[in-house]
Amino acid sequence: MAVHGRHGQKGAGALGLLLAIVFFAAAVCAVLVASGVVSLPGSASNSQEPAVPASPALEVKAAGDYSWEELSRVSALVSAAPDDASGLGIALEYGLVDQDGVPVSADIEVPLSDGTLAHAQLVGVRHDVRADGTPAGLTYMLSVVADQPMCATDSTEGGWEKSGLRSWAASVGKALLPAELSSRLVAVGKATNNVGVTEDAAAVTVTTDELWCFSAVEACGPVTWFADEYGPTMSSYDALVDAEGSQYAYFASRGVTGSTGLSGALALTYRGQAWPWWYRTPYPYVFMGHGDSGSFFQVTATGFPSSVGLASSASGVVLGFCL
Repeated sequence: MAVHGRHGQKGAGALGLLLAIVFFAAAVCAVLVASGVVSLPGSASNSQEPAVPASPALEVKAAGDYSWEELSRVSALVSAAPDDASGLGIALEYGLVDQDGVPVSADIEVPLSDGTLAHAQLVGVRHDVRADGTPAGLTYMLSVVADQPMCATDSTEGGWEKSGLRSWAASVGKALLPAELSSRLVAVGKATNNVGVTEDAAAVTVTTDELWCFSAVEACGPVTWFADEYGPTMSSYDALVDAEGSQYAYFASRGVTGSTGLSGALALTYRGQAWPWWYRTPYPYVFMGHGDSGSFFQVTATGFPSSVGLASSASGVVLGFCL
């Protein structure tokens, strides 16, 4: 009986040791699961891959110190944001806009292939729409890259869509840019009166462009040029001009309007001299309603926002582009 009792005690001790090992293993497993080191079959962490950032984090720099490759990556993040507020938040994080969402002044030098130097300035965030219907992240103004006529003849027929300057921008203009920039341009839709002489807002259609001239309303906001000069019965022409987009935040923040007089934000230089530059907006009115105005709107060399120039005359080419 004594021997039998000792075997019983030994068996009970072995069972206790086994249970202790099982409990210890269970506790370790619970800790690993809780910490995320391992996951149980069928658990949420096993059925769902961890989120992977769309691109590596970028070093935050001054707005003018980023490369075009870096700005293109930031633009992609801004574009992919769920809404405009989130997109502006990303632009703020990278120092491209201030707390009010206004693009900061940052002159980026752009060496051109003809040996001259142009300057780029951020003018809008999620302002334009890409060809695939998604918002373009960042829009820049590039000034002044050349001195060119709008058209071969003094005609507004076909507007920006049929203009010689649009063809020039897509070919010669693009070739002026450094490859690091030209390879990252994103095509967007641009609304323009592509008829010419008309007061019908239905004349405004959309072209798809990688490089474009700004419209009058994109720089000045809503205008009253025709009503101010000819009376309220001519306001339909103002509505036509206003249908060519909306004002970029950069110009709005600097107080540019169609009636502000001289504007430093619009006064640009070419090869060291003050220079007038084209809007893509045709002058849509002719006296007695016959013929062709032969002119497009432009900015004067002194920065006055409302002037016109004959389409065949040369003027400065200021280009917009998106990344």
